[in-house]
Amino acid sequence: MTTDHIAGHLRAGGHPPGGVRDHADVRVRQHSLPRTYTAFAALPDATGEQTAAVVQVLARYGHVIDTGDASLLAQVFLDPPGLDPVTASPAHHTVNTEVKRVPGGLAAWSRLLTIAGDGSVASADAVDSLVETADGWRVATRTVHPRHGGPAVITDGTAPWA
Repeated sequence: MTTDHIAGHLRAGGHPPGGVRDHADVRVRQHSLPRTYTAFAALPDATGEQTAAVVQVLARYGHVIDTGDASLLAQVFLDPPGLDPVTASPAHHTVNTEVKRVPGGLAAWSRLLTIAGDGSVASADAVDSLVETADGWRVATRTVHPRHGGPAVITDGTAPWA
């Protein structure tokens, strides 16, 4: 029931989560990553200027996905992916972004929230590795870990930025 709705995106053949939050028989475990986050939090902070630039890039991601303008993905990703056409794409929001310094660039940990037309909400952790280019910071790698429903993507205690 909820496994075909991951981080606000409908899987092929899936259905929207409408009403799922009201079903007493649905039990969805929330994934948490306390050891992974503790290791991330111990990394050195990015500068204020770096943090602001990364937050801007990640905010742009939400706008690009929501407008469906694949031509703008090059302003977000180092190697832009293609957009999957989704007929009922929910609104995307990137919040609670922390930015840390890592060898060769920056790492950002954010929360992604999506809101579907029926009011249902999904959330995920996004862990991004960013590199600086002549055109500004770009996401080199992204791992999206659903918080509710679906399989865990990141095993607690791992550090994708290491």
